[in-house]
Amino acid sequence: MLFEEQTLYAAVAIVALLLTVGLIAGIRRFGGATRRHMLLAPAAMASLTVSYAGMAAGILLFHGPEGAPVYVTRFLDYGIVYAFAAAYTGQVANVDRRVIFSGVLGLWAFSFGAMIRHLAPPPFDSLASLLVLGGFAYTLWLLLRPYTRAAASVSGDRRLLFGKLRNVQLIMLITYLLVALTTRQALGLLGAFTGIYVSAYLDLFSHVALVGLVLRSEPAIRSLVETHPSPLSFLTESGSRRTTADAPADD
Repeated sequence: MLFEEQTLYAAVAIVALLLTVGLIAGIRRFGGATRRHMLLAPAAMASLTVSYAGMAAGILLFHGPEGAPVYVTRFLDYGIVYAFAAAYTGQVANVDRRVIFSGVLGLWAFSFGAMIRHLAPPPFDSLASLLVLGGFAYTLWLLLRPYTRAAASVSGDRRLLFGKLRNVQLIMLITYLLVALTTRQALGLLGAFTGIYVSAYLDLFSHVALVGLVLRSEPAIRSLVETHPSPLSFLTESGSRRTTADAPADD
């Protein structure tokens, strides 16, 4: 290996920290409810910072049956940031919150199922693989069908933001699945250094892509705050004005 993997993790943590500070300074130009939504950007980068700082320090580091390291802080970051990204995408599309919650469960199955897959001995690792594939398939279906149908009812700016968020998450899901199947903890097709480098790059790229889309979509956010003044509104509201049940039937 060209350098210690903890060195790479520390480098990513430093980059994420600098981005977090820059984002905190950048969102000061927004006001009111719009700023509350824009706070998602530094919050996501802060989660990545904590995750990689924990990996660099060896916090919550476990080993699989064959001795491969499994960094739990990475999966905690996935469970927070990517699940919330799916929920927020549903909020942008004006999806009913019950469907949004099911999407969060699908992302948790995908993320934490992968963690269990790396940690569990046979045959439990195979059961965890089924959980990963189930979460993957359900999340893809959710983004492409119920979410997309519901997005037809929102304004053009919101619909455009939804499409971008959906497409980024589709790419993320497919790429993460391929990486998860080929790393040293799974099939071992990627070498130790290659797997570490690809995973770190994917984590950083995915976080930056998601927060960048939100920050560069101010018109869509201004439209969104009219019905959802907080990015956490889906946790308390009884439902959206138009649910997926009201969407046109499939041809």
